[in-house]
This record gives sequence, C-alpha cells and structure tokens, in this order.
Amino acid sequence: MSYDLDVYSSPEKFGLTSVGDLSDNEPYEFSILAVWQRTEDGVLFWETDSGCSCPSPFENHTSINDLRRIDDVTEFVREARSWVQGQDIERDDVERLVRKVRRLAKKQEAAA
Repeated sequence: MSYDLDVYSSPEKFGLTSVGDLSDNEPYEFSILAVWQRTEDGVLFWETDSGCSCPSPFENHTSINDLRRIDDVTEFVREARSWVQGQDIERDDVERLVRKVRRLAKKQEAAA
C-alpha cells in the first residue's frame, strides 16, 4: 500500500486536518492515537494504530469511514486516557491533546 493513500500520511486527501497525535514509538514498532478534524464542517474523528516497523502507521485506514467520530468528548477522553495506560507517553502531552479536542468540539457545537 502506498504511504500517501492513508488518512495519517495525507489527511488533506480525505478532507481532514490533523489535530494531533500521541505516540509511543519503541524501536521497530509504533503505537499511535491520532485525532483529525473534517475541514468542511469541523467534525472530529480519532483512531489508534500499532504495529511493527514493517507497515506504515494507519496504512489500512484509507477512508474517513475507517475512523471513529467524536460525538461524546467525555467518552473520547476516557478512551484516550485508557489507551495511554502502560505506554511511554507524557501525561502533559495527553492533557494538551484533550484540551485541544475539547476546545474544537465547543467551537463545532457553537457553529451548529
């Protein structure tokens, strides 16, 4: 699969903008939680991917339908905080992404 045909490497090809990600990149493997915003309406999406160094992150995510929509920010925060348990990711990085998602979700609600 080509690296530029997935939502992580080329979000703009799917009408998305990268909001941010959290990653625990060990030697020869990756584990990433990423968040995107749909450009046309501000809807937020997220997904995780992990694997060895052979595949590219999110190479099997070739459609916006492969992502989870953030309809409930509280639920997203709970799942994101759970996902980082046991990973080598700084708590400040997690909270920074959570604050950004909350801020964008509020803007989206206000615009609706």
